[in-house]
Amino acid sequence: MSVHHQSSPWILASHQGDISFITLNRVDEGNRVTNQMALDLCLALDASNQSRVIVLNANGSEFCLGRDMPPPKPGSGTTAQDVLKNDTEPVLKLFDAFNRCVQPVVCAVQGKAWGIGMVLAAVADVTLASTNSTFRLRELERGIPPCIAMAPLLDRMPVKALAHLVFSTQEMNAATALTTGVVSQLVNQDAAGQLLTQEVAALTQMMLSFPDASIQAVKHYLKTAPRYHETNAAHYGASLLANVLSSR
Repeated sequence: MSVHHQSSPWILASHQGDISFITLNRVDEGNRVTNQMALDLCLALDASNQSRVIVLNANGSEFCLGRDMPPPKPGSGTTAQDVLKNDTEPVLKLFDAFNRCVQPVVCAVQGKAWGIGMVLAAVADVTLASTNSTFRLRELERGIPPCIAMAPLLDRMPVKALAHLVFSTQEMNAATALTTGVVSQLVNQDAAGQLLTQEVAALTQMMLSFPDASIQAVKHYLKTAPRYHETNAAHYGASLLANVLSSR
């Protein structure tokens, strides 16, 4: 039985048995994430707390082209407090919402996962991506140090690869994303995206065949064992971003 909920027109949520599905649905804008969408995504994650597995995906040809929020113009008088409230706070709340999930989050990526789209792919516990997927952090082109976006990548990518991604602002193809730890598995791209859907379904059904306690123990270990503490890294990145943008 499927029970549908709608956090907003651009964030769709439904529950099918033990699985919650959360879908980015701002197709006409390449699923660019507004601050309200980030908060609605937090609500959808929290509302999935009774599910055993959460699947995060997106409608349309692009997973997510980034945030829909231009940086403040130089000389605008924007303060560090303004940046913390309007720019960083929604993303930090989103990180916190992912951290509250005790169940695994499986992400399905097709097309471009840029900016916060790459972040969403990274913070998921398992990420399946179609072979046409690309990943990119291009914030430096707008004078923004993407430290918050880099925070969840610190434990997933080699530092040299992360530095090149940020400094070059180039697209990373799916094969490189796999070898650098951004995604877990590649799936051949087909016109309808059915192969990706099928692989996600097969993985989630396998996960549901295991005891909840075991699945959650693995999730907890993967979250706490890595060297860097993601939340602290994100907050430090928020502080750096606020200082940089407020000083322009």
